[in-house]
Amino acid sequence: METVKVFDTWVEVPGRTLHFDVMTGDETTALKLANEHVAALGHRAVTVTAQECRFCHAEPLVMFSEQQQAEFRRSGGFIVSLPA
Repeated sequence: METVKVFDTWVEVPGRTLHFDVMTGDETTALKLANEHVAALGHRAVTVTAQECRFCHAEPLVMFSEQQQAEFRRSGGFIVSLPA
């Protein structure tokens, strides 16, 4: 059974805190996806490090939607936005 590693991510950006989980297979990909996500939100000057993006636990991939599973297979992971 395929598993997804969950990286709990808290990032300070000007005026607020972003909270999201990066669902992927490894820390390198988690940091890449986290930085892409933050940049896509308009915060290109902010760099997400392992300090803000930390492995939390693993979940079976089948727990996620078909769209999320497809995104995981296509790009190596996906983001789940959470309330800060």
